[in-house]
Amino acid sequence: SDKNNNNPWNTLFQSAAASAASAAAGSSSIPTLNDWIAIKGTADGDVQISGKVTNHPTIDDGDAIVTSPLMDPSQAKERKVVSTSSGSKYRLGTPLTLPSSAASVDVNEAKNKFIQQKEERRQQILARARTSSESIPEITDQTLGNGRYILAGQAIPSVNGRSLIQTAYRASPVGTATGEPLIIKISSNTDAMKREYDNYQRVSGGLKKGQFIRRKDFLPNAGQEMPGMSALVMQRGVDDVKAFMPKVGGRLEGPLLLDCAVTALRCMEALHGVRLVWNDLKTENFVVVEDERTGDISFRGIDLESCMPIKSNPIDYTPEACPPEFAQSFLSGEAESFALEYNYDVWSYGMLLYEISTGRGFFDGVSAEQITKRLPTFEPVVDNVPDPTLADLIAKCLCTNPRDRPSLARISKHPYFDGYAGNNKNPFEFLFGGNN
Repeated sequence: SDKNNNNPWNTLFQSAAASAASAAAGSSSIPTLNDWIAIKGTADGDVQISGKVTNHPTIDDGDAIVTSPLMDPSQAKERKVVSTSSGSKYRLGTPLTLPSSAASVDVNEAKNKFIQQKEERRQQILARARTSSESIPEITDQTLGNGRYILAGQAIPSVNGRSLIQTAYRASPVGTATGEPLIIKISSNTDAMKREYDNYQRVSGGLKKGQFIRRKDFLPNAGQEMPGMSALVMQRGVDDVKAFMPKVGGRLEGPLLLDCAVTALRCMEALHGVRLVWNDLKTENFVVVEDERTGDISFRGIDLESCMPIKSNPIDYTPEACPPEFAQSFLSGEAESFALEYNYDVWSYGMLLYEISTGRGFFDGVSAEQITKRLPTFEPVVDNVPDPTLADLIAKCLCTNPRDRPSLARISKHPYFDGYAGNNKNPFEFLFGGNN
């Protein structure tokens, strides 16, 4: 059957010749570094390799990278295969020839070059997206917050249908729109709005801030214009990630894919750091934000309405993001007593990574009821993920046994993140990154 043909364990039963061919193919898939040089790492005794990479699953040929520290620095020789502390392997090709007077190379210089090339590639991809991005809605004569904000465009329902989303501007003293366009989330569920605001405040007070949308204001009472409603005023994103992907070729790739993966991991780490389970990690809950001055693009997490403390019970769920163990509890009528664990979010993270890397979710076009019924026996297959290293990470996150899912510390050390700027010292360094 197709399932058996896709089963990697079938290779154990191949002939010796086929096994040898497979081994040769595996060897040829190892990325190669040319024009390389061994450089001192940031810790005493560490040695890293700076060079131009080819045959890498996620980095363009010719891009400069800096590896994680080598496991065995004595292997840093031409035509040798070296292993890094993060688990990656590289074949060392032609070394860089330096003038005899050249001094030691600064690791920061090599890293900065990699960052520059990564950003140039990202901007090329984004140029396609900007031409199709939604324009700013026209300002209306409607206000909110007793005239504090001026609304623009039409209100649209949120993904879950429980609130309205509308563009707005801060009103000047003379009643004209001023400043940058904002987003206002409006709902009659004042308890849920207060909980979301409190969750934002809680995570912003934690050690790890994550990369969440900036909050501007919270109106427990949205004003006489909308009695009985609450409003949360936030930074405005260009698109959510699900809507953004068709504008950049249908899926995220290269630097954009890596940046989105890191942003989601940072947000998850920040929430877990204050003992909250997100319970709703999905592509619709990440937005694309563009800096109007520099044109730089970044991702931000949004919608913390469903976040609940660890070991508590969920108040809501999204079928395509929930793990099999919750779906089973739901079908058994025990959802209200289900105890949330951090590995709930790890499953959701795996589902998000699959969707952004392939352009499709596992359950696209399937009803919520059918998703919930399928989940208890769902066996994820990640063959469609273009990058085998990322496919390995996704498969680990989507273990059907929640106890087998990796911790965030283990996720951050996965080879997929090898070479990410700032991730060469220790597994938590990039998780403490700021909103850049």
